[in-house]
Amino acid sequence: MHTPESGTTFALIEHKNFSVKTYKQQFVKSFLEHSVHYTKPSFNRSSKLKTAAALYDKFFLRHNIDIAPSLERLNRYKKKEVSLDYFLSDLFFKFLSDYTHSLIGASNNWKHLNNIIKAIEAFLDECHHMTLSPSSTQETNDVIPDDVAITFLETLRRQSQKIRVLNTYHSIPIEFTAKIVHTSANKVLIKAHALQDIAATYQGGIYILCEEAFGYDLFAKVTPRVIKGHDLLELSQFDSLTSGIHKRQTVRVAPLSQTTVLINNYSTVLFDISLGGISMVCPRDLKLELYERVTVKVPDTLCGTVLHIEAELIHVSTFEDGYKYHFQLELNPSQESDLGKYIYQRQNEIISDLKEKLI
Repeated sequence: MHTPESGTTFALIEHKNFSVKTYKQQFVKSFLEHSVHYTKPSFNRSSKLKTAAALYDKFFLRHNIDIAPSLERLNRYKKKEVSLDYFLSDLFFKFLSDYTHSLIGASNNWKHLNNIIKAIEAFLDECHHMTLSPSSTQETNDVIPDDVAITFLETLRRQSQKIRVLNTYHSIPIEFTAKIVHTSANKVLIKAHALQDIAATYQGGIYILCEEAFGYDLFAKVTPRVIKGHDLLELSQFDSLTSGIHKRQTVRVAPLSQTTVLINNYSTVLFDISLGGISMVCPRDLKLELYERVTVKVPDTLCGTVLHIEAELIHVSTFEDGYKYHFQLELNPSQESDLGKYIYQRQNEIISDLKEKLI
């Protein structure tokens, strides 16, 4: 029997009626259902899924991850009339109820129930103390007012400090520094790299990477301007970013031409792919469960050889007249090598295309 480690986490002994691996879907479902009553509408589904996955990995799998950002996110988006402790208690009470029901007919495992209850109490206690820190209890707005963001950028301009800005061009990150030229009551003018100008105009906005100095990264709407012969970007309508979704850990590329990928032998169209994940679009609902494991078949037209890759569904969204499916890939060394070569080649093709637009 596993016991709590450092009084914080716990791994359950599985039995014939309960599997930690398959319970992840139910845990995430319970989190989503509870969040409807306890959190603000601005807490989007993507952030909810990320938060639920972090809590699951920490408690059930004992992964060595920092859940403080997830708790801070929950604390920020909870409704004022409820407490975070109450939300977490209800969530884990649902798990305890599910687990207790699973013990019916598995009498040898009842003796472990007290240890599980102690582990839950220890985990909730740890979460409670984390949320007592000043950084967690500080009230923050869902959207940073423009004047706050502009005042911050004006301070940097006066100090002659440049800012780091980021865009994606066909999913390839384009990141340079930029000079703040001028600020007004509701707009900021910056001088960016020529490649950044194209990528930002293409994307219709720009990320300002200032989390360390400002507490949040920012996203702003972009309007290209030519002032006294200089190409500038006018920034407006600033939003704060409370997650690092815009900072990809791996390069993600879109294929040059339409590519058919099979999910459990169902045909889909490849949208983009990286060493960490893949997304495909399909006009019909494939009826897949969140976190369901599938086999993805990538054709030889992409990497020169057919790849059969194990994957886990992490998100489903609507796309045009159909659906977009997002999977996390589990690559073996050979698959990682083949796919890595393709991504590197495709990345160079996209960057060359961007540079040609400067001519």
